[in-house]
Formats: sequence, structure tokens, C-alpha cells
Amino acid sequence: MSALTLARQSGYLGDSPAMLEAFERIRQSGIRQARAGHFERKRIVDQMKAEPGMFFAAIRPSLCTAEAIEDAKRFLAFYRNMPNWRQQNRAGDLRRAKQTMVLARYFRRFGRQLWVREAA
Repeated sequence: MSALTLARQSGYLGDSPAMLEAFERIRQSGIRQARAGHFERKRIVDQMKAEPGMFFAAIRPSLCTAEAIEDAKRFLAFYRNMPNWRQQNRAGDLRRAKQTMVLARYFRRFGRQLWVREAA
């Protein structure tokens, strides 16, 4: 996607070079953040592949991936219904719930195969 496409999708109809340059910087910043997030999640998953105990410690107090996913979904629904001032105080909990959801979904799908392969 180009800066012009991003600008049009954002509702900007002008052709100012400064504004288009600003949209390009926004786009590049978003790409950098997405890549950094991807590599952070990959690093965590790689650590947990080697040590299943780390995964179960991460989803604690849940006993299985399905329970961890349900707990994360429940928290996310609870979070969406909070007033803004309370949401700001619970930003760390939101980040943990999202990370738990990503990890639990990944290991629900691939965990058994990975750990059997690691054990062999």
C-alpha cells in the first residue's frame, strides 16, 4: 500500500506533498511496529517450544489452552465494557490477556506436535 492509498483510505483527498510525506511516515512507522511485535511474539513462542513448563506458567491459573482462551475472552469483554479511566489503569492486563490469547491459540493448534518433535 502506498502513502497515497493510505491517505485516500483515511479520507484525505488533497495532494499536499507534506501531507503525503506524513502519511508515508505513519505507514512506515506502522510497518516497523508490526514487525517488532511479530519478532517479539516469535521469540516468546520459540522459548516456549523448548520448555513446555514456560507455556503452562504463562497461562496460569488456567489448566489448558481452551481454558486460557476462555479466560482471555472473558477479560477482553469485561475490558470493553469498562469506563475509559479504568481502561487506562488496566492497560497491562489488556496486554497480558492479548498475549495469552495469541500463545494459547498457537499452542492449542501446534503444541502437541512441537513438543513431541522436541522430545524425539
